[in-house]
Amino acid sequence: MKNPTLLVLLAAVVGILLLPVEQSVKFLLIGIAMALAVYVKRGYIYVALGSRILGSQGSGAQKAWEYYRRAWKAGITAQYTVMLGNLFVQRGDPSVALDIYDSVLEKERAKRQPDGEIIVSARISRTMALWTTGEKSLAIEQLQELYQDGRRDMSLLINLSTYLLDADRLEEAKDLLDDIADEIPASPGLSDNQGLYLIKTGDYEAAEELYDTLITREQPKFPEAFVHAALAYRAMGSIRKAHDMLLQASEKDFFNTATVSKVMIQQLMEEIERDPQYALSDDESNELAEVLYDQDLFDDSSPNTDVDDDDDIEPNIELDDEDFADEDDPEVVVNPEEFSPVESELFDDDYEDEDDRGPKR
Repeated sequence: MKNPTLLVLLAAVVGILLLPVEQSVKFLLIGIAMALAVYVKRGYIYVALGSRILGSQGSGAQKAWEYYRRAWKAGITAQYTVMLGNLFVQRGDPSVALDIYDSVLEKERAKRQPDGEIIVSARISRTMALWTTGEKSLAIEQLQELYQDGRRDMSLLINLSTYLLDADRLEEAKDLLDDIADEIPASPGLSDNQGLYLIKTGDYEAAEELYDTLITREQPKFPEAFVHAALAYRAMGSIRKAHDMLLQASEKDFFNTATVSKVMIQQLMEEIERDPQYALSDDESNELAEVLYDQDLFDDSSPNTDVDDDDDIEPNIELDDEDFADEDDPEVVVNPEEFSPVESELFDDDYEDEDDRGPKR
């Protein structure tokens, strides 16, 4: 039953209406019943108030977090309590989050029939708080215990692989990623961790291919994927593309559980902008090539070999009347039979495909 309190309230109201008492007494009793229901559910009211304040993006953010604390103390379901703990971790208050997770674990384990899924969820989330407080080895150890017990929750796999890579425990990360290879395509987070492993082991070509697919197909919402893509593209010489990835990363939402920061991204962008190759990136080189292409290859006294008014579909590579006619002397007529067509492999190759005008990498 999803809302037993509401059911109890409705039953109470019906019972009060059937009582053989005066109408005013019934109204009073109904008011008392409703007040009791609100008191029992006050935790959810505090959550709603806190969320409303944060959603308004006003100046009362501190008040919102106070409402969340009161909601936890007043009592809400274990699932929502774990979610509150996650919010405090992301906000940067892991000590409160640890207290929240521990309270959930204590209550669930004290029940006659504990909810195993809630316990696992709280344990996984608890490792995020441990990680942000610097207890990194302990966080990895607790996740590995759950993994060895057969748990394959996506949040567990993402967190464990992330922590192993961040701690440069690459052999363990490789074993884990190999073991869960079938799960990787289903998760942008796991795909990103696979890409980061390739970067850390120097396989930039494979990493570039992975991020080409990940960024265009999955369009991840977290900044780490774009930062790691930038590292792969930069290593492969795609400077402009790397810079664009960092720009996109800076526009994503950042939490205290992220392994990258806006400061880090800004530093990487400044390094790229100081790179001499950045000024000669593909886009600017292509623009220069197009300008050169548009210029005539000969002076005005030579035959026009560019696209001209008399031949506006294909490049004019033959000599015709228009090329040699004198506009000031319309009586000058050139017999085209006196000339043989001029063929040039250079011209044909140069102008065969307009898409080949830019430099190739």
